[in-house]
Amino acid sequence: MITSFLYKKGSPVETDLSRARMLSALQEKGGLLWVDFENANDFEEETLVEIFNFHPLAVEDCITDHSQPKVDDYEEYLFLVVHAVGMHEKDNQKELGTVELNIFIGENYVVTFHRAPIPGIMQVKDVVQKKAQVLMGGTSDLLVHSILDHLVDSYLPVLHDYDVKIDALEKHMFENGSKNYLNTLLQIKQDIFTLRRVIAPQRDTLYSLTRNPTRFIKTKNLMYFRDVYDHLVRIQSMAESYQETLNSILQVYFSYTSTKLNEVTKRLTVLATITLPPVIIASIYGMNFRHMPELEWPFGYWFALALCAVSSVGMLVWMKLKKWI
Repeated sequence: MITSFLYKKGSPVETDLSRARMLSALQEKGGLLWVDFENANDFEEETLVEIFNFHPLAVEDCITDHSQPKVDDYEEYLFLVVHAVGMHEKDNQKELGTVELNIFIGENYVVTFHRAPIPGIMQVKDVVQKKAQVLMGGTSDLLVHSILDHLVDSYLPVLHDYDVKIDALEKHMFENGSKNYLNTLLQIKQDIFTLRRVIAPQRDTLYSLTRNPTRFIKTKNLMYFRDVYDHLVRIQSMAESYQETLNSILQVYFSYTSTKLNEVTKRLTVLATITLPPVIIASIYGMNFRHMPELEWPFGYWFALALCAVSSVGMLVWMKLKKWI
């Protein structure tokens, strides 16, 4: 699906432009064109080459949808790859998902390409439809800043969800019967690792934008991109703190599990030690010899039971005196 906006100062914003109108808008001055590709089909993907004449390598990065965050300067435009994150419903559970966002930044146009809906893009579209002059009344880099700002801000609700989950893990760590505790802990740990793996190169990409001015990003607007970079640094710091917390929880959990296992082993050892004398006594009197004096004794049975009880109690008292239990 292709969504397009064309805004010129003093004129209402044009939407859903035809290919011919897009091509003519690129030749005009004083306006800003934004074309958004969402889950584009093969015919729509051809627009990237036929209308905008983007480099085949950049187009390939858009279509393959497996690129790392980066920024490439193609002289006539900048090509930027970033990632959005969000929680998606799957089997009645929320799972972390990432969506690649490709951005082309030209003198008088911005092209965004992504395979799945991105909340940040939808929010910017709503602003453009209501107040186009706010985001599209200036240069293309201001529109890109707004997209990146909304994209980075969308990380915070995701981190908040994991903050709540980590607090729940800490709260229920010592509760019995939580069979899926370790699976949940490891899944959250893996998700935080994925977040860090996405954020780190994205932070480097934004740092490159803020330190290397180009004709597509005006020097006076670099402060806006530095603000987005600062937000991303803070988000990365939060993700790293979560990772450290999860590592600590995992260590404590294994220590607690080991302690519980030792307690169970201790109880089983005490039980085996207490029952050992009766087992020996029963084994002796259970031997099939013809001549055993106690077998003919009227009180032999009761004597054997009393001997078993006394030996067990004696073992228990002895372990108490040794402070083993």
